[in-house]
Amino acid sequence: MSGQQSIGWAEVLPGHIPGVQVLDRLLATGWPGRDSAGRLSMPDLSADSGLMAEARLFLPHLTGADAGAGRAFLATELAEDGDGVRARLAFLRSAIRDVALHGDLILSDPEAFMDRAETFTLFDYSQARDTSAAALAATKPWVDYVSTLTRAEAPALVPLIDSPAGALVLEPGGNSGAFARALIPVVRPARHVVFDLPAVCALGEARGTAPGLTFAPGDMRRDDWRAVAGGAPDVVLFKSVLHDWPLEDAADLLARARAALAPGGRIIIAERRKFQGMTSGTAMDYANLVFAPFYRDPQTYIDMLAGFDLMITVTETRIDCGWFVLTARAVA
Repeated sequence: MSGQQSIGWAEVLPGHIPGVQVLDRLLATGWPGRDSAGRLSMPDLSADSGLMAEARLFLPHLTGADAGAGRAFLATELAEDGDGVRARLAFLRSAIRDVALHGDLILSDPEAFMDRAETFTLFDYSQARDTSAAALAATKPWVDYVSTLTRAEAPALVPLIDSPAGALVLEPGGNSGAFARALIPVVRPARHVVFDLPAVCALGEARGTAPGLTFAPGDMRRDDWRAVAGGAPDVVLFKSVLHDWPLEDAADLLARARAALAPGGRIIIAERRKFQGMTSGTAMDYANLVFAPFYRDPQTYIDMLAGFDLMITVTETRIDCGWFVLTARAVA
């Protein structure tokens, strides 16, 4: 979401299945667009009166006479990140379908839910281990999805990131560098290294440069983190990464981060809190619900960091749900 706008996805996304489906179809027509002067420019949908009738029925907050702010927000998002917007809607459609078909398993039997759900087929990390055309094509949809989420989350999270100016920042699992691009102008690091799988890094590099931003393709479970960073990092940043990993693997990643840190360095974790229910009233709830078994409270990571001689602080905030930023500073 653009920082200057007072409206965002929470105000735009509907909270029900038909609304998500109709919005997806509307966006595919080019609605809403902008002309060369930047003014809202609606495509002619007179030949598809059925679609517009559905839109008026299911999306009154976007199609009514007083819905200009919502339409302007969507037009801006499509212009800035069209692939990401489409990936967001595609993911929501999958998530809603999976909840409808298998939702009773989400908390009672997460493994069975994952086996049956369409949602998790999107995140096939095994296909991101090279930069072939096939690998890039398979990886791009989930990179686009994660990137557009990060763009919306960054305005709330960046002010909570306590990173010293001139730092060497290593971001394992940094995806396309969307969070790095939002963070760099604020914290002004000497270098920010996004450490991710080869196809992910290639897609990130294709999005353009930023001062001090570099990409390091590799495997965070095996590679030497100091070698990847080009030195001992002052900051190791995990943004929406650790919930992807089982407890033992997450603990191992944190141990690797601690071992790599420069003296007085810090580990920073930004994550959603443990799922607390369908609280946003929009389709974003479904996107969070399918991952509900994997979100954790800060205490889980505090326990993992015990014994590493760290001073830990936690700051909480709210975006689409509860979030926290945990900062663990090494005692110099």
